[in-house]
Amino acid sequence: MSRTLEWTLAGEQVLFDGERALYYPAERTLLVADTHFGKGAFFRRAGLALPTGDSSADLGRLAALVERFAAQRLIILGDVFHHRPQRDEPFLERLSAWQASQPGLALEAVVGNHDRHALGAGLDLPLRWHDQLDLGPFRLRHDPQATAGRHVLAGHVHPAHVLKVGKERLRAPVFWLREGLSVLPSFGALTGGWDVQPASSDELVMVIEGELFPLPGSIYSG
Repeated sequence: MSRTLEWTLAGEQVLFDGERALYYPAERTLLVADTHFGKGAFFRRAGLALPTGDSSADLGRLAALVERFAAQRLIILGDVFHHRPQRDEPFLERLSAWQASQPGLALEAVVGNHDRHALGAGLDLPLRWHDQLDLGPFRLRHDPQATAGRHVLAGHVHPAHVLKVGKERLRAPVFWLREGLSVLPSFGALTGGWDVQPASSDELVMVIEGELFPLPGSIYSG
């Protein structure tokens, strides 16, 4: 068990982190997926008494990761926002302030399905947007679709897995590693997860309370 785990993808060394992030040392780039900033505020406006501060806490986690790895670039693999932001939403101001506090960091994002609402709102957002982009041998996208000649890094599905031992069940986020395609767990605190059904050739790295646990294939392919 570890909070950081070395792995090889497409012949390149990467680091998985227990905060549900991937660091690519060769490019000094930190990758996360599905932050869904503003989700708590969206549901609170609908009358649900959710706790406040989820976006601020996630920004704090990002700041700690950037500092730990001395990252020069942060790329979010889509669904930066959960909904179409309103101009007076506090998390927009917090995001701008956070970006200003990281003067040496390039902040970029792949457009996710939720982000299209934000892009159409005419807001001045502190992000450089991409439909997709290439980084070393990797193709960075939101939807996890394989691409010939590239190893795809994606998000979107919020992968999770359930371990069963007798009547006991343990469910947690996972890095879902497939041939030519790796899916990161969702980063945001309020994002939930989708239980993946891995093939026998897939690999899973489970995240439990910030620790990383590679799962032997016999656990989920038997």
